[in-house]
Amino acid sequence: MILLRIVAGILMLSLGGCVGRSAQLVPAGSQTVLSTDQLEAEWPQGWITFRPAEKDEEAVKQGLLFMATRDGFGLQTMRLNKRPLDGEFKYTQKKLSATMLPQEVAAIFLDDIRSHPDIVELKIVENGPATLAGSQGFRANYTYRSKSGLLRQAVTYGCIDKGMLITLGFDAPKRHYFSLDLPTFEQVKDTVRWTS
Repeated sequence: MILLRIVAGILMLSLGGCVGRSAQLVPAGSQTVLSTDQLEAEWPQGWITFRPAEKDEEAVKQGLLFMATRDGFGLQTMRLNKRPLDGEFKYTQKKLSATMLPQEVAAIFLDDIRSHPDIVELKIVENGPATLAGSQGFRANYTYRSKSGLLRQAVTYGCIDKGMLITLGFDAPKRHYFSLDLPTFEQVKDTVRWTS
């Protein structure tokens, strides 16, 4: 635990120089409810959270609000995103609209994942209805191999609400970390809510 805090401190110092002063890496256990101007979620105690700098153009474009990890972002990562419907996806040319059904939104989301150049052998485990932040949406569960050959698994909840696409995702190596931390992710999902 002490080693994790030392690593978090080093990361805070190094990230501070790279991404600007407004980026925040919050050490484990120091904050559990993270809020933005409209959304908040209760993150698990003992997890490190990261909020990108406002000047991070890629994070802003993708709508990244927060990321969290317990053992390192390569081992397990939760992400909360909120982006306008007219925003472009990074890897697909398909567009969202406010009138789409949740499964149509899921299809576009998964097409963006499928088109990612570092994802190989994408397999959909489950794609069905779910709720997020009180809105009807989707739950997509999928596996893939990274370019290095590591088998990973991810679950993403998503919905369209208030003119935004909201997604909460969890990604980890399939062996050990995914099943270990999935229950924690599901608990976080139940806490995502609008503040206004």
